Formats: sequence, C-alpha cells, structure tokens
Amino acid sequence: MKLFLKKLSHFRFQLRFKVLFFLILYSIFFYYIRNNDTYNYRLLKASIDSIPWLYAAISQIFGVLAAFIVQKEWQRWDDLVDAVKGENSALYEMWLWSGQFQTDYPIRDLVKQYLNIIISEGWDKTEKGEVSPELDKVINSLHEGMAEIARLHPSMASAVFSLVSDLGACRERRIRFGSSKMPLILLQAFRLATCLMVFLCPLIVIKDYELHFLFSASISLLSYTIYIVARDMDRPLQPGGWHLTTRDYKKLLDKLEQ
Repeated sequence: MKLFLKKLSHFRFQLRFKVLFFLILYSIFFYYIRNNDTYNYRLLKASIDSIPWLYAAISQIFGVLAAFIVQKEWQRWDDLVDAVKGENSALYEMWLWSGQFQTDYPIRDLVKQYLNIIISEGWDKTEKGEVSPELDKVINSLHEGMAEIARLHPSMASAVFSLVSDLGACRERRIRFGSSKMPLILLQAFRLATCLMVFLCPLIVIKDYELHFLFSASISLLSYTIYIVARDMDRPLQPGGWHLTTRDYKKLLDKLEQ
C-alpha cells in the first residue's frame, strides 16, 4: 500500500510537470511561429478567411474521436468497478453461508486467504491478463466446500451454485476489463488528432499578440489534457486520476477479522 501511495504521489508530480513542460514548449513554438517569416506568416494572414474553417473541421473530428474514446473508457471503468464489488459481495456471502452450514472445508479461512492473496499481489497479474496459481488453488477449495454444502443440503444447491458462479464471473470480468487496452490504431489516430489540434492552432491569426497566445495556448492545453485523461483511463490499474486499488478487499478483510 505504501508503494502504491508513493507511485500515486509520483504520478501527480509527473502530471504537473507534463502540463508545465507543455506550456513552456508551446510558448516557444508559438513565439517562433508568430515572429518567424520562414513559414510565410504574411501569406497565412492573407488566408485568414479559410484557415479557421479548415481548423474547425479538424476540431470536430477530434471532438468526435475524443468523446468516443472517453465514453468507452468510462464504461470500461464502470464495468471494472462493478466486477470488483461483485467479487467482494460473493466472498462475503460465502463467509456468511459458512457459518450456517458445517463442512470439512475451512471456508472462512479460504475466504481470508483469497483476500490476502489479492491484497499482497496487487494488480500485476490482472493487468497482464494472467491468473494467479495460488488464487486458483483457493478457488478450487472454495468450490469443493460449497459443493459439499449443496450435497448435504440439496434444497440449497441452486443458491450455492449461483453464488459460486457469481464469484467466478466477477473474477473473470475483473481480469478481462483490467487487462484490455485501447486498440493501437485508435490510439495512434487519437495522438495524430491531438498533435494537429496543438500545432495548427497558432495558424488561426488574431492581430493582438496576447489574445492570440491566450486562445491558442488554451485550446492546445485543453486538447492535450483530454489526451492525458483518456490515456489515464486506459490504464485503470496504474496510479493516476482514475485508478483502482485493493481497498475494497482490505476493508472486507478487516471486517471479517473483527
């Protein structure tokens, strides 16, 4: 947990540094474009009526692409959170059931082992789409214990198997949504659209120097921020603005140990 908080603090520092570094670089770029005749800036001023319309078309494409990506990543985030909450809920239900029925399997101890493994391992395996061998052993034992409850109490078989199925489904969804990434071609298109928004913005001419810089820097910084947010949401298991922790598992473990 301390390591994760350290990574989160480092991420926040990196975010501030990225924004500041971007503004510095953009200011230099803007000054060069505005004051250097190499790009034939006078000709651009003569074409002032056409350039804003061309930039508006690029802006619309960028807006549609950004909205699509953010919406998909947001849905993935919600699905991942639901999977984690469902997994915790199923484990807690198993804990409660184990107190009502006697079996040869220490179900309560197995539930604690399940939680301890996830807390200790973190999201490394989930992010890679891998299955923990240690967790598999615990799950098999849980299945056998719940199957024994169903065998000793046939009237409860349907509810028992539904609970076991829910745990497995939530775990699979956690692994699937935690390891999925934005398609490379979509990521490259988003990067290209962001670069076009940033580098073409100074070509929209405003006679007043300060106003020109203010609007150009604002539009470019907003485009860059949207890109950072989308990339951050694409990595929900890494420290960032949107990141999933093992806090829910830790809270459940603390509750069971009281």
